[in-house]
Amino acid sequence: MADLTLPATIAALAMAGIVLFAVIKIGWGVALWFKPSRFRIGQQMQTEPATVQDWSDNSGFVDVGGELWRAESKDALAPGDIVRVAKVKGLTLEVKKG
Repeated sequence: MADLTLPATIAALAMAGIVLFAVIKIGWGVALWFKPSRFRIGQQMQTEPATVQDWSDNSGFVDVGGELWRAESKDALAPGDIVRVAKVKGLTLEVKKG
């Protein structure tokens, strides 16, 4: 090395570490940005099977992909029934047996 003093060497190494950290952090963020989402919304939700968790009359809650959703149905349903998503209405799913 040249005639760098110890404080200057430490400062240079610290700066190199900070720059390396920033490059890795930005690279990680870019990689996550292009990763496809595992969440299903809208029409994609209609391909998912659902399991009835709680039901009363014509509404209740179903588990779709590990998430609990409010649901409505004209069919008579009971907890444990497997249903399919027929329609998405805002944050409520319309489900049907089978």
